[in-house]
Formats: sequence, structure tokens, C-alpha cells
Amino acid sequence: MRMLVLALLLVHATAARADALPAYRPPDFLAAPPALPSGYDASNALKLDLSQTIELAMRQNLGIVLERKQMASRTLSEAAASSSMYEPTVSANYSHASSDQPPLTAQAGPAGAIIASTSDSVGTTVSQRLPTGASLSLGFSTSRVGSTAGTAVEPLTYNSMLSFSISQPLLHGFSTDLAIPQYSILTAKIATAQERHQFEITAATLVQQTEVAYWDVVQALYSYDVAVESKQLAEQTVALVKRQEDAGMIGSAELTGAQSTFAQRELAVLSASETVEQTWDALRTIINLPRDQWTRAIQPTEPLEFHPTETAQADAAFQTALARRPEIADLALDLQASDLALRKAENDKLPEIDLGVSGSVYGQGDTLGSTFDQMGSRDATGWSVMLNMTWTPLNRTNKINAEIARIARDTRVTNRDQRVQGIWNEVRAAVRNQHAAAAQVVAASRSRDLARQSLEIETRKYASGQSSNVDIATLQSELASAQLAELTAVLGHEKATTAVLLATGELLARRNIAVELTKR
Repeated sequence: MRMLVLALLLVHATAARADALPAYRPPDFLAAPPALPSGYDASNALKLDLSQTIELAMRQNLGIVLERKQMASRTLSEAAASSSMYEPTVSANYSHASSDQPPLTAQAGPAGAIIASTSDSVGTTVSQRLPTGASLSLGFSTSRVGSTAGTAVEPLTYNSMLSFSISQPLLHGFSTDLAIPQYSILTAKIATAQERHQFEITAATLVQQTEVAYWDVVQALYSYDVAVESKQLAEQTVALVKRQEDAGMIGSAELTGAQSTFAQRELAVLSASETVEQTWDALRTIINLPRDQWTRAIQPTEPLEFHPTETAQADAAFQTALARRPEIADLALDLQASDLALRKAENDKLPEIDLGVSGSVYGQGDTLGSTFDQMGSRDATGWSVMLNMTWTPLNRTNKINAEIARIARDTRVTNRDQRVQGIWNEVRAAVRNQHAAAAQVVAASRSRDLARQSLEIETRKYASGQSSNVDIATLQSELASAQLAELTAVLGHEKATTAVLLATGELLARRNIAVELTKR
């Protein structure tokens, strides 16, 4: 309790200014990477530093694998939207007809005569949509007609035609910046960009979860070491009490109390060993370690560091978050999509007015080659201009849809403001926690140092008969608690720093992680 009071006083004294915190030196039990509990094969252990662990998670984690597949699907959807608009369409046809029938006119033949006719025709058309929303069509057809009718040009005639047409919407389906005619492509691109930002969000969250799980393993292993050290101290006390009892200096009740404390320390070691296994499983799950490797112990090699001067300030961190958080970019894209949807809804209210131009070149002759010659000379041509209009006078449905789109846009603006407010709170909380964590490290370090000094003094007093076994056990317990508190504080500062980087959108860049969309 004395150590806790001192620690709290030190926290209050140092929480105001993180940059005024004294230099921190890790104690001996935190200076080296934690060892494995007894019974585990260190030679077969999976030794990982923090960057290696993150790299495994980014490559193997099932959540990130799913995000990559989703990103690949969204990218293909964007390609499909572009292809469906600009990919040319080719159509072809062939027909054959034959008939034997009486003439329909005197010019065709005398009454009772039978006129035989056959025809074969083939044609092809290529259609292409343009970025302006216009539809372009180019077609070619040729036919071979044989007839015994008196009205036939020739007993065997070939006809060929080359034609083109273009139709351009002027109001509905058109805008001068080409956003409306390319609406499906633009929305697909926005969706792809949003999916990319979602991938970044998932990746950053995974990095934070990986770091938390990694430090949880570190904490569990160090805690196990502390529990073992506490058990050894209790064992030494039992040996000392036993010697004193054998010398007749104390009664048997003192030995029973020391042995009871030792039994409690043994139980704490068993509990700490179970915690190590639990944290290993949590980290194995995050990095999606293959099942045949789950029997291997995980030994972190990342050194613990504490740099209080690196604490952030809320206002500067918030400005960084506005510039770096993928959620902010995603919200901007969301608003861009709603603006585009509103423009599309407003455009749908306009009447459909299409301007079209078409032209043809003809060829005719008694051989196929002669038809091509005539087409080449362009003696037989034709053209037309058309203007089509379709209008819904009341236009109720489109007006309602436009109002719905306007409300949706206003809603997204409010959602953006709400999310920005949430990010502000996240940043402030993260920075506040980082400052508090820095102060707690120094306070916990001081508390641990005092606890060890108190135990050393009490041990000397006990050796001279001026203290009791109960006092020794109490101070041993306080030392173990102070060591665990310091360990928790140091790791808490590591996690708080990661939380600040996540809140400001800098985590991936600080960890030198480039978002990859395909598995390596």
C-alpha cells in the first residue's frame, strides 16, 4: 500500500508535462528479452521480433486475405464497368429465301406464270459507345437476288451498302464535363478507391492488434519470470526460517507461515504459465500460424524501450489525422459519390433529346465486284439527320428520386461531420492515454525501486531478529506487484503509442508497411 501511494503521488506530479519526465532505465529483469518458461524447447522456439510478427500477420491473417480478395473483386468490377461502356459490339447476320409464286403485277409477268426467285444476304454491324454518351454504328451488307420476274433489274443482281450512324444525347444522359455519360465508370472508380481505403483501415487495425498481442506475450513471459523470482524468494525465506527454527530462535508457526507463502507462490507460477499459453494462442491466431506449428513456443526478441519525449500533442495529432486517416479520404469519396448521384438524379429529370446523323453508300451490279466498284465511286449515296425527343410532362418519379438523392447527400455530410468529431475524440483519448502511460512508467519504476529497497532492509532486520516472516512475505509480494506494475506500465506505453499512431493514420507508414493488394 505504501508503494501504491508513492506511485500515485508521482503520477500526479509528472502527468502535466511528459517532456519533463526523467530518463528511464529499465530494471535488470526487463533489460533482456524474456526467457521461455521451464519445460519448453528454446531451440525449437519461434523467435520473432515485432517487425517479423507484423510481416507474418500482413501475409497470413485470414481477415487481410479476405480484404485482398474483396479488393481484387472491386478492381475487376471497375474494369467491367469500363468494358461494358467502351467495348465495341459486333453483330452479323445471314439469310436465304426462295419462292415460286404467280406474279403480282402485269409488269412482273403474265397471268398464270410462275415466277421463281431466290435471295441470299449477309451483313455485319460494329457498334461503339463514345465518352460523350453518343452511339456510333458502322454497318456493311450485301445481297444476291435472282428472279424471273419482268420487274427484276437483272435476272441476277448484287446489292451492297456501307452505312454509318451516330446518335448523341443533348440533355438527358449528357453533361459538358462528361460525368453523366460516364456515371457507371466514375461510380465504379469511387467504389474501388473506397475499397482501397477500407483495405488500409483493415491493415492498420491488424497491425495494432498484432502489436497488442505481441506485447501481451512479452508481458506474460516477464510476469512468469517475476512469479518464478517471487517463488525463489519465498523458498529462500522458508530455508532461512527452517534454520532459525532448528537453532531454536523461533517457533514452528513461523515455518508454517513461510511454507504457506511458498505454496501461494507456486500456484502463481502455474497461473502465469497458463497465461503464457493463452497469449501464445492469441498471437498464433492473429498471424494464422499453421496448425502443425502450434506446438512451438513463441519467444519475442523485441527489446523494450521507453521514450517519453515522443508523446504527441492533441491539436497537432488531430491535424495529422485529418490529413492521414483513410477514413477521412473514404468520407470524401462517399460525399463525391453522393454528389454524383444527385447530379445523375437531376439529369434524369431532363427530357431526352437525341441528335442523330446517318449516311450510306450503295452499290449494285450483276457481279459482286461491280457493286464494290460503284460503292468506291460514291455515285449512289444517301444521308439523313434526325432529332428525337421523349418527355414525361409531370416527371413525378424523377423529381422524387432527385429529392431522395439530395437527402442522401445531406445525410452523408452530417455523417462526415459526426465521424470527424469521433476522430477528434479518438485522437484526444489516445494522446491523453499516452501521456498518462508515460507518467505511469516513471512512477512504477520508482515504486519498484522502493519496494526492493524495503525488502532488502526488512531482510536484514529479519536476519537479526527484528522482523517477522509475515513482514518479509508482505514485502516480497509488494515487490512482485511493483515489478508487474512497471512491466504493465512500460508495455502500456508501447500500446498507447501504437494507439496514437493508429488514431493519426501514421501507423502503417511508421512501421514501413506498404499496403499490398495481392498475396506475395
